[in-house]
Amino acid sequence: MKDKKKTTERGDGKISRRNFIAGAAATSFVLMKPSLVRGTQANSKIKLGIIGCGMRGKWITDLFQKHGGYEIFAAADYFQDRVDELGEQFGVDKSRRYATLSGYKKLLDSGVDAVAIESPPYFHPEQAADAVDAGVHAMVAKPAAVDVPGC
Repeated sequence: MKDKKKTTERGDGKISRRNFIAGAAATSFVLMKPSLVRGTQANSKIKLGIIGCGMRGKWITDLFQKHGGYEIFAAADYFQDRVDELGEQFGVDKSRRYATLSGYKKLLDSGVDAVAIESPPYFHPEQAADAVDAGVHAMVAKPAAVDVPGC
């Protein structure tokens, strides 16, 4: 009876491409700093910005806070009273509460790692595109847009 080849080898004694890539991927996680692998410091909270501070904005903010892996870092809405209400409820510093239609742009520059976009749907395409351009992770409420060009 012939000896079976190792599972990591092909018939010609060389490592298969699949096993090489799997081994290289596993090694990269061991050799790289955690901040490079995960995009943020290991064991730290993600700085989250909330765009849209109405009822759904407060609801999703509460879910993120209960999860525990997020710091509610900044908030933006057209209406100052909504921003302040959410900010007071979730401990957002007054210097990181932004009002007006373009307030979300200041939020994107405030140092957030991610945003939850809970504004009215016709603002979603522009706000999501600006978040991606700023290098910020974006969670967009549905619908993503109100028309085909927006999608």
